[in-house]
Amino acid sequence: MFRSLLLAVCLVGALAVRDYTGYKVLTVTPSSPDASSIKFLRSLESEYDIWREPSGADPSTDVMVPRMAVGPLKTKMEGMGFEVRTKIDDVQSLINQQVKSTAGFDYQNYNTMEEIQQWMVDFSAEHPDLVEMEVIGTTYEKRVINKLRISSDLSDTTRPIFFMIGGTHAREWITPATMINFAKHLVENRNEDNSLLALMEFNIVPVFNQDGYTHTWVEDRMWRKTRSPNAGSPCTGTDPNRNWDSQWGTGGSSSLPCSDTYMGTVPASEVEISSMQNHVYAIRDRVKVFMDVHAYSQFWMYPYGYSEVLPNDKEELHAASEKAVDAIFATHGKRYEYGPIATVIYVASGSSADWGYDVAEITHSYALELRDTGEYGFLLPASQIQPAFEEFYAGCEATVHYLRDNNKL
Repeated sequence: MFRSLLLAVCLVGALAVRDYTGYKVLTVTPSSPDASSIKFLRSLESEYDIWREPSGADPSTDVMVPRMAVGPLKTKMEGMGFEVRTKIDDVQSLINQQVKSTAGFDYQNYNTMEEIQQWMVDFSAEHPDLVEMEVIGTTYEKRVINKLRISSDLSDTTRPIFFMIGGTHAREWITPATMINFAKHLVENRNEDNSLLALMEFNIVPVFNQDGYTHTWVEDRMWRKTRSPNAGSPCTGTDPNRNWDSQWGTGGSSSLPCSDTYMGTVPASEVEISSMQNHVYAIRDRVKVFMDVHAYSQFWMYPYGYSEVLPNDKEELHAASEKAVDAIFATHGKRYEYGPIATVIYVASGSSADWGYDVAEITHSYALELRDTGEYGFLLPASQIQPAFEEFYAGCEATVHYLRDNNKL
């Protein structure tokens, strides 16, 4: 008993040196969501950590605020006509609840980067006929970015590929957990009549932004960006979903290194992005679905992010997305909004989905936001890993079946 308690204390102590005790997440809603009020809410980023920006689906914003600033901010916002309510009363308490009580890899808990890397090695070794690891590149801090190739025939290099990426934004822990459980399910159900492996090969990157993810475990649970330094600035990191070489810097990103949406100095300035672009582009003729998975808000989105201009394949993408969100709803009753990124959420240039569609010419290029809609935000309890995976799997399955039924494979 004492050893278990001691281990739990050590794990909590090792997680995120920065203390968020007393920090609250407030939802701020404009009385009339006009352009000026939305612009003002977005300007809060200069002082606070914006968890969720105003979007086409919801004009409110979720903002994390230190305890001492809650009263003054609430008074100011309400005086300006905004409605303010507390969504999360104490951020640190939710962080503590995310930490498992025992060390070692666990599918139903959140795992460290080291545990995930070892799981990938072990998982591949346990299923050598179905799974192999392949190197994509390295991070700024020299961690190796691997993907899992999962196929019913690894020797067949002509099969269509479903390429999915998790852990782009470091604090979105539910996405690596979902990728891991997706891989497990594919392998465990390989002999079922409805196995997706009969139709496609799956390439899964559980944690893309490994440096940032590691940082969320050892320094700051709420870190988002990469960990590369910025010349002339005390602020570290670039937003890895504003750094892709597609319509870079044309809107919805920041040129300020201290911003969470900092776009970098040039397209693909981040070694992680340049490596991933090169890797995916080399196999683009086989990739039928390219998906970058984020959290939170429950969105299933397709291009474009840089502008409200619609893609040439808008009808096909809309139809496939509708099938996906219907399947998600049928799983656990969760509603996902769907449509173009710029319309559903906000303008965001230099995104993976736009790059996948325009540069790699992968028609079915998606950006997802998993659970929830803000009750827990980035701090989704481990108890929701399984249902989050199940509805994600249902959406992906519906997407694959749409491609099959419309002769797109």
